[in-house]
Amino acid sequence: MAKKREQEHLFLMYPNERQLLRCYDNLPKRAKRRLRLYARWHCLSLLKEDYETLKSRLLISNDQDEEQRITVESNIQFTLHDANRASKQTVPWGISRLQAPQVWTTSEGAGVKVGVIDTGINAHHPDLNGNVKGGVNTFNSTSPFVDDNGHGTHVAGTIAALNNSFGVVGMAPRAELYALKCFAPEGTADLVDIAQAIDWAIHHQVRVLNMSFGSAESSPVLHRAIKAALQAGIIMVASAGNSSATLDYPARYPEALAIGALDSQNRVASFSNYGKTLNYVAPGVDILSTWPVPPGYNTLSGTSMSAPHISGLCALLLAQNPELTPLQIKRLMDQAARRIPRAPLNKQGRGVVTASRLLAALSKMNKSSSSC
Repeated sequence: MAKKREQEHLFLMYPNERQLLRCYDNLPKRAKRRLRLYARWHCLSLLKEDYETLKSRLLISNDQDEEQRITVESNIQFTLHDANRASKQTVPWGISRLQAPQVWTTSEGAGVKVGVIDTGINAHHPDLNGNVKGGVNTFNSTSPFVDDNGHGTHVAGTIAALNNSFGVVGMAPRAELYALKCFAPEGTADLVDIAQAIDWAIHHQVRVLNMSFGSAESSPVLHRAIKAALQAGIIMVASAGNSSATLDYPARYPEALAIGALDSQNRVASFSNYGKTLNYVAPGVDILSTWPVPPGYNTLSGTSMSAPHISGLCALLLAQNPELTPLQIKRLMDQAARRIPRAPLNKQGRGVVTASRLLAALSKMNKSSSSC
């Protein structure tokens, strides 16, 4: 049964760490045990009743200026970006479209940690079990990261399904998958759980973070968390959204790579969100991948399916050069991208990135660096 949040959470955001810690010191011990502290981006989440206690203490100490410096944000919800589900099974055309098999003799993503913020991953799936290395359940800390929806397992398969004699294969078949389960079975997640997952990814040295979800509502807390992850060297890949409207968040934040959907006819999908900060498009229509229940595979459409193709590309790059920064990865992808004819720029960004062109760009960069 899904966990229900019976108590309301709030986020408090401070201008700096000193004021954050001063707030922390003003809280009673009981509240300290229940809150989550995010020192990297000067935030904490706590129950609303504990916030009322904090306000009372500030009032008693005649420190209204301190209260005015606090930015309070509610615990908004995010939804997964999958569109249509079908039972047909076909060869995953997206892996071929981005030319991943052509580079596997050079790179299969070995050893690169990829975090999947989603509904969990079925770690026992025969096409995934060798690559799922760990994870966390921030939605319900008393349970493992079992996928009771299917979305997360599908995303994981596109990133790193094993290259074996059955099923499907992912973009980076030797990458290491980490399940960051934030989403309920019905496909919604609270900001408090997503923030905790990003913090977990930072502390566990994840290199690529797939975020196949979004909200039309901007969140200063989420933006700070994403900035902190970027500073920690994590490349973040976010799905654009499926409303044929402007980009959802977190895809709209400039620190993330925003990914729209492409169909097998090389056309931008009609549902794919758009905007001037859209980075690339990738396969996102009728994508076959792993599934947690029999027959073990399913075909989905949505920008949720596009983002993991790009996450897999990032893993292929990092396996070749682990020292690459997120900025360097983005520059290499920009160089490798090719635009789609007759598609508006705000609906395709820089276009399509293939693995062969991407690794060629990396090779060129490495040669240039060695000659200096």
